[in-house]
Amino acid sequence: MKNISFFRKIKLFLLYRKTIKSIERELELQYNLRIDNALRLYTVLNIPEDVIEEPYNLRKQDIDAIAQSFITDYTKQLSTFLNNNGLSELYDFYDISKLDKYNYLIIYGFSLFKSNKFIYNLYRTIGVSVILLIIFILFKTFIH
Repeated sequence: MKNISFFRKIKLFLLYRKTIKSIERELELQYNLRIDNALRLYTVLNIPEDVIEEPYNLRKQDIDAIAQSFITDYTKQLSTFLNNNGLSELYDFYDISKLDKYNYLIIYGFSLFKSNKFIYNLYRTIGVSVILLIIFILFKTFIH
């Protein structure tokens, strides 16, 4: 699916955007996901203490293994929800990072390109175009 035209990718991105906006409330309530300006889905997943039981008796590797299985269950549930809402193959897992002992930052986004880089380049292109247009209008006004 990576070898498709840029315009097709934009069309699929707009479909992704429309679908994400329509299910935003469910994502927030059921999965505690937030949506940023680049349409990335992110959350801080807190591993409950009842899953880890007594952390003082466990090694760091054991805690990480328990957390990994909890994160895997969460991502499977989220993937099922996104697939049922028509987003199969349109989302991708961007990043997971450990914030502290029991908290993990999980980020999802559009699968065909990094949406944050696309939005940044779009804003930059629009900004440069507006500046050039203003310069052109000023130049044309004062020359004639």
